Amino acid sequence: MTQGACPSCGASVEFTVGSAQVVVCGHCQTMVARTGVDLESHGKVARIVETDSPLRLGLEGRVNSTSYQLVGHLQKDHGAGPWDEWFVEMSDGRSGWLSESEGAFHLLFEAGVEEGLELDALHPGDRLRLRNRPLVIEERGHGRVVAAEGQLPSDVDPTQDSYYVDATGPRGLFVTLDFGTRDRDPEMFLGQKLELSQLGIPANDLRPRVRKATLQQARCTQCNGPLELRAPDQTMRVACPYCGALLDVRDGKLAFLKLLQKPDLRADLSLGMKGTLDGVEWIVIGYQERSCVVEGTRYPWLEYLLYHPTRGFTWLMESNGHWVFLKPLAAGDADVVPQTSAHYQGRRYKAFQSVTAVTDAVVGEFYWKVFQGETARATEYVAPPYSVNEDSTDNEVTYTHGEYLTPEQVQAAFKLKEKLPAPRGIAPSQPNTRRKKLMQTLAWTGIWVVGLLALSAFLHARALNAQVLDLLVKVPRDAASGTPASMVFSEPFELTRAGNVRVQVAMTEALDNAWVGVQGDLVNQETQDVVSFYEEISYYHGRDSDGSWSEGGNSGSVFLSTVPAGKYVLRTTTSFDPNLGLQVATRGGIGYRVTLTHDTPNESWFVIALVLLLLSPGLSFIGANGFETERWKESNLQ
Repeated sequence: MTQGACPSCGASVEFTVGSAQVVVCGHCQTMVARTGVDLESHGKVARIVETDSPLRLGLEGRVNSTSYQLVGHLQKDHGAGPWDEWFVEMSDGRSGWLSESEGAFHLLFEAGVEEGLELDALHPGDRLRLRNRPLVIEERGHGRVVAAEGQLPSDVDPTQDSYYVDATGPRGLFVTLDFGTRDRDPEMFLGQKLELSQLGIPANDLRPRVRKATLQQARCTQCNGPLELRAPDQTMRVACPYCGALLDVRDGKLAFLKLLQKPDLRADLSLGMKGTLDGVEWIVIGYQERSCVVEGTRYPWLEYLLYHPTRGFTWLMESNGHWVFLKPLAAGDADVVPQTSAHYQGRRYKAFQSVTAVTDAVVGEFYWKVFQGETARATEYVAPPYSVNEDSTDNEVTYTHGEYLTPEQVQAAFKLKEKLPAPRGIAPSQPNTRRKKLMQTLAWTGIWVVGLLALSAFLHARALNAQVLDLLVKVPRDAASGTPASMVFSEPFELTRAGNVRVQVAMTEALDNAWVGVQGDLVNQETQDVVSFYEEISYYHGRDSDGSWSEGGNSGSVFLSTVPAGKYVLRTTTSFDPNLGLQVATRGGIGYRVTLTHDTPNESWFVIALVLLLLSPGLSFIGANGFETERWKESNLQ
């Protein structure tokens, strides 16, 4: 530890951290540097201003089983309000920085100089690999130190504007490339993103949040309308809901910027409304209308800004009655092939659309310097009911992970009394409920098909399938068609039980451009009841302008439904084509064989039942496919 007197005011200063080279005098804000055993004055720096940070100098915590202490404090500004950075001394001898911005914390450690890397070659959304780590650039910006306190590793120059590039990688990896005033060879800082609860600081030690009471019940500087700010410590812009004035928030005061068009937005959720989503109660602090133009048609949507004191900010988007809950996503956690696909948490997202989104109107509070006419390139990747969304500008790219919500879910979350408008059309990430119905239908169809197969197997096993008659019929050459002379009787045969009978008729000699009809009668010898059938066999062929053709065949079959048990005789009467008359006379008559098979499985019922069973999933498939067709008709990337 080094102790001494401030060269400027004589107050006592001390260095308790071995890596600290500068300490800011708590009395006169002089930067006191140690050079060997001497202390030198290196100018003055402004005093830290109160922010909403829960941290304070001297706090101790623990991260990844290693304790640390906050020994230095910088405030930087890039023109949009200050952010806090804390110099950290670890118990294992390392030192690093804990940066704080918009409620997020990043613990970073110096990793040396990245030689050859140029600032102009790095742009938001670019993907690169450094130190064998895949990274995505999220922001390229600049800032200067405006205030400091405590012990610091080096001098700070409030007059210098330094440049930086922030990038993220998988599993919370965070990287800052600090170019300083250079345009190449940045210092690299590696670390991770942490929640406040992960800092390992006892809750009782955290500093109570500063509330800008003057802003909580402020009034518009233009119309004097009441403005109840719900996140006054983090709000940068306020759009008056009464007159449309856009106000800047700085140093606890409202400053008029410009008069926007008086807002006339149909908003289903009003400012100050609270709703529970993802297990957290959010409050609506602002909303904006954005739009894009595709092929000359304007498509507007609303984005509600939600706020929670510890979770920070998130979004709820509404378009044509469809709702999407959007949560911030580190760019490095999503593997994106631009305008093709994205992969996140083992799920593939297909590129749906890429448009230029324009901010048309704003109402309420915003944590960035929002303005009317602000543009960004918005690209959406979908895996219903989820989506990965990218908003990019020249200086920054942000990702969000979306989950589709029904109007009923939003209504229940915010306890709305009136029913929200029904959705119109199909949203990019809307789940295909018809597909879910298709899956259910397929499951039930599968069960019924298994049952049908089991029934068919049972009937096959139970069937006799016995051949009871094999009759060779020879029609005399002098017999006329359909006359008693063409009639033939079989020997008696027995059907041992009631069941169907399959009749098969096959010609003994091939037909040639002719037909033969067989009228069959099964005559019960005891009751004289008759069961009849008729089977016609024909075969024709020839040649025309399209070439050779043929139709028919030389055999046929017919099923007789349940025939009672008993002894029967088969009587056949043959009809034939008159053109066969000459053939009959010259070839010795017409011949065919009749075979009767008793109690044989009839597959026709199985086919009919199977077709009926498949009808429902077929219709469901058409409906589900139609849903997807309608969805992707709106895509401009497929």
